Amino acid sequence: MGPTATLLLAAIAVILIVMAAAFYLAGRREGSETYWRSWCVANLLIAGAVVVFIFERQVPLMLIATVPNALLVLGYAMRWQAARQFAGRVVPAMVILGPASVFGGLCAASMHSGSLGNIFSASHVMLAGLAGAIAFEFWRERVDQLPSRYVLIVAYVIAALSFLTRAVQVAFFDGLRFEEGSQQQMLEIHLMVAVIHTATTGAFALSLAYERGAARLRYAATHDSLTGLMNRGAFETVAKQRIERCDGRFAVAMIDIDHFKRINDLYGHAAGDTALRICAETCREQLRASDIIARVGGEEFAVILDDGSLEEAADVIERIRRAVAERSIAIENKRFALTVSAGLCHAENSADTLDAVMRVVDEKLYEAKRGGRNRIVEATAA
Repeated sequence: MGPTATLLLAAIAVILIVMAAAFYLAGRREGSETYWRSWCVANLLIAGAVVVFIFERQVPLMLIATVPNALLVLGYAMRWQAARQFAGRVVPAMVILGPASVFGGLCAASMHSGSLGNIFSASHVMLAGLAGAIAFEFWRERVDQLPSRYVLIVAYVIAALSFLTRAVQVAFFDGLRFEEGSQQQMLEIHLMVAVIHTATTGAFALSLAYERGAARLRYAATHDSLTGLMNRGAFETVAKQRIERCDGRFAVAMIDIDHFKRINDLYGHAAGDTALRICAETCREQLRASDIIARVGGEEFAVILDDGSLEEAADVIERIRRAVAERSIAIENKRFALTVSAGLCHAENSADTLDAVMRVVDEKLYEAKRGGRNRIVEATAA
């Protein structure tokens, strides 16, 4: 191995160790997140493999063929585990140890046949598969649309292609140590890719965790933790933006759970929480994709419906009222029914502001309650 290749390997080892330390510190700060430990251990295993490759001249060829490649396979299996843990998926220990076990069997068979090159090629085919599996884990969670996720996907796909190319190269030349110029150049190209891959995957794994943490904080600031609906502040912001786009033709409904205090008093706060979740779930099921709903008070839900008449809006809210009335809640062998009352106001022109319409909605909601509950009272904004 030439001096350039040795220098590149040393750079990879340093980056791996630095990133392992960063993962360790991140794990200390967030002790409940197990993926930090997996990423740290994975980097240390891969760093160990790289160090052995650096000193290949002083290490017997048999060990060069087996030990560092086994560490690489186990290290990438741990990275796969980290990617799954990051997504909240359970990873059985045997699944992680499986690739290393298979590689051990291949080593035994290859040593028996005397073909050490097969060991190297087999390990790199397995590494390509593991890198592809890691890319897939990041890809399948892309619904969060976090930018760092896409960088990691590309980085691991490139790594998989590099591993496959390296496996073919070794199989073609049937050797582990490349001395000729063209072979040495190919090795250096692969190592340059590895340097970029190591730095990129380490930095963007940290970045992805930060982005997800920031997204969760933003979500917590704008959503109700019990029902998952928007809170009042977020509702008012989004509703005003929606109203500006719909040229003043919109409807607002306020839905209130009937006798909610009585539910808490008779059945306990757990029953009240269940009632809130069921009401929120039922509303989501009945509303259209374009409608907006939020929990704006203790047992109150606000809804914005646009692009429709008062009759169409009333039909939607009536579906919600009926669907809720058809549900029942069982708590500790006790079962009770749930009903809601609603006030509905339809705005016909852009002069009707959200605040003005909300005042009318509140009045109609109280009319519905005074009128016996489990009903809707509607109006058109003046």
